[in-house]
Amino acid sequence: MSPPVPRVRFIKSPTAKTIHRAGWVVITPHRVIENGCVEVENGWITAVYKAAPGQHFSGKNTMDHGPGVILPSLVNAHLHLELSALKHRVPFDRGFAAWVQDLLKKREETTEAVLHRQAEKSARQLADQGIGYIGEISTLGLTRKIVQSLNLSGVWFREFLGSFQPKILIEKKEALSFSLAGHAPHTTDPVLLQAAKERTRTQNLPFSIHLSESDAESKFLSGQKGEWEKFLASRGIDTSLWPLGARSPVQYLDNLGILDSSTLAVHLLTSNDLDLDILARTGTQICLCPRSNLNLHGRLPEIGRMLKKKLAPALGSDSLASCDSLSIFDEMAFVRRNFPEIEPAQILSMATINGAKALGLAHLAGTLDKGKKSGFIYVDLTVGNNSDLIESLTTHET
Repeated sequence: MSPPVPRVRFIKSPTAKTIHRAGWVVITPHRVIENGCVEVENGWITAVYKAAPGQHFSGKNTMDHGPGVILPSLVNAHLHLELSALKHRVPFDRGFAAWVQDLLKKREETTEAVLHRQAEKSARQLADQGIGYIGEISTLGLTRKIVQSLNLSGVWFREFLGSFQPKILIEKKEALSFSLAGHAPHTTDPVLLQAAKERTRTQNLPFSIHLSESDAESKFLSGQKGEWEKFLASRGIDTSLWPLGARSPVQYLDNLGILDSSTLAVHLLTSNDLDLDILARTGTQICLCPRSNLNLHGRLPEIGRMLKKKLAPALGSDSLASCDSLSIFDEMAFVRRNFPEIEPAQILSMATINGAKALGLAHLAGTLDKGKKSGFIYVDLTVGNNSDLIESLTTHET
């Protein structure tokens, strides 16, 4: 196992003009400054530059953070805080369908107070993991107040299954927006998917959905209803009028008009070249959760193929019911070990700018360019050059 990630802390700035200096500043994974400065004022980055020779940082409005690195706060573009109470309670070794049924049973047996308490505990730990922006998926709706009370940033998605859509307030805000998500094309009525997507589209909000995650999903949408139809019926979901017969889940959603640049498709484990071409053509955002995928499905997404198609994957952790942590440092280290052919800078991009784009926040976050929000982190490490720096950031675990 890799050594623990060095200490991470969020950098907070007063409203007055402040200069933050560190041994390294990662503007983007491909633009790194040694002995760099980030100048901020009123919560916004006003300049990024290399410190002048002999320049001192001991004044009232200067902060010398040390030899480590200042970089954009990380983005966890897909997580389920709501399932935190189920950590280590749902076994992975009996197949995905059994895991889903067991998870639903255990969640229903758990009181709302316990679900809420563990979700809040996990939410409070995000900052210590360097995560500044989240794409939180909530089926029960109980994490909305949590993310609001903790002043978290990103997008909170209320997720729908079946065919019933309660009236949910959705709104676009600068730091934390509230939007909608469909659970998956094989669990959510197509009419509901289209209605929810249209609501988010009219307010310029992202829409999230699990897609191409399992073989059962692909078989069901192709028209081979089998055991999945029985399972849905047991949950009160009638699929008799669904337009099945699609060649793949991606093509099914494309036929419904769901895919566009504000849709975030999560997982994509069973996608082929044609599916990836559709995602690229429609500009669909994508998010991968490799640790969860290996645990639940025994397989990994084809990240290399996605990159060749010019797609820009973001990273998510999924839930503590399907992996050991919500840490994006852990997710990056896992990707680096299992996909050694992918450059470390590309992996760091998945955790920063790609995640910001996936949540519709690229104008605020993901890089340390002038004009972005001043939410960034300092990682306490010592390295000799750019390559070692990016490698270190993508190989350490929390």
